Amino acid sequence: MGCMLPSPQRACPGAPPPSLPPAEDLLFEILLRLPPDPDCLHRAALVCRRWRRLIHGQAFLPRFRAFHRTPPVLGFYHNSRAVGPSFVALAAPAGAGPSLVFGDGDWSLLGCRHGRVLLRSGPGWLQLLVWDPVTGHRSCVRLGRLAGHVRACNAAVLGHQDTRRDGSFRVAFVFTGEGRASACLYSSETAAWGRLITAGTARCGDVGTKPSALAGDALYWVLDDGDILELDMGKETLAVVEPPPPDALTLYGRSSIQLMASPDGALGLAVMDVFSLQLWAREADGVASTSSWVLRKSIDLDVFVPMPLPCAGGRVILVPPVRLLGVDEGGISAFIWTIEGIFMLHLEDEMLMKKVAASRMVDFVYPYSSFYVAGFYI
Repeated sequence: MGCMLPSPQRACPGAPPPSLPPAEDLLFEILLRLPPDPDCLHRAALVCRRWRRLIHGQAFLPRFRAFHRTPPVLGFYHNSRAVGPSFVALAAPAGAGPSLVFGDGDWSLLGCRHGRVLLRSGPGWLQLLVWDPVTGHRSCVRLGRLAGHVRACNAAVLGHQDTRRDGSFRVAFVFTGEGRASACLYSSETAAWGRLITAGTARCGDVGTKPSALAGDALYWVLDDGDILELDMGKETLAVVEPPPPDALTLYGRSSIQLMASPDGALGLAVMDVFSLQLWAREADGVASTSSWVLRKSIDLDVFVPMPLPCAGGRVILVPPVRLLGVDEGGISAFIWTIEGIFMLHLEDEMLMKKVAASRMVDFVYPYSSFYVAGFYI
């Protein structure tokens, strides 16, 4: 006797459809996928009371941050010789946005990362200040007396997006002199500096004034001799990394290096060579435990934006026609100076290039990225 197969069940005409998530849960998921631009979130919160309640709810903000991961660039800071730290917003804030202006000329900017801004007192290196422009919270970090051989210093702040609520952070302080490099790490959780870290390598140059780059668990600074100083915060070690070989960069290119984090997490650097922006990355060499520099992309800027030479009285001024001012912490956008103004270039899609500020003479800028909804900060 053959095997009897059960006949397929027919759906009853009156049976209810498969259960769907509640309408509010669906709306919640839709709102999570809005662009992280604060203006977009502000406008969405004005649609109706229901949308405003969801966007301003305690459950939405952490989920929104976790979903997008990379915060938007809100603008950039620069050290103004006239008024001290200055902020240039990329767009006019919608609603009651935070005041991102520092408003104190006695400090100088060192860098921005993870929603925080690091400044140093001036003149001299007496103390550092960690400032969260969105919440307004400030923390002073005192420095000990520096030895007489110290010739140059720099520092970086870092935290984690999940630590925004409790405000915890770390500060890395590096200093050089007489061919030696040293560093120390500060933790806000212990309110104390860690042990002194020294480089076990041969003589090195002095640390420069350009902002650092974070790649993996290491911070990097450009030295005045063109090499790169690496601070591995997990191992608490200092080392010197060589830049791309001299024959790969022109003399002008070697003087315009900006360190950055590549989108894949590797150490990268951006180099402006006249009208061409070159993007390099340090990649592992297969089975060998070594790394080498690889040119990943070269962008011809004069194809997208007219790049006239700086002139005065009919004569060409001997300054670079295009200068790289900085790269945001995610390695996504670069800020470029021309006589026509300051432009922001999207590095993954170089067709996205727009003017964000009038032309002004600054050495470099410090892009600031953060999530926030007007009146409710992440």
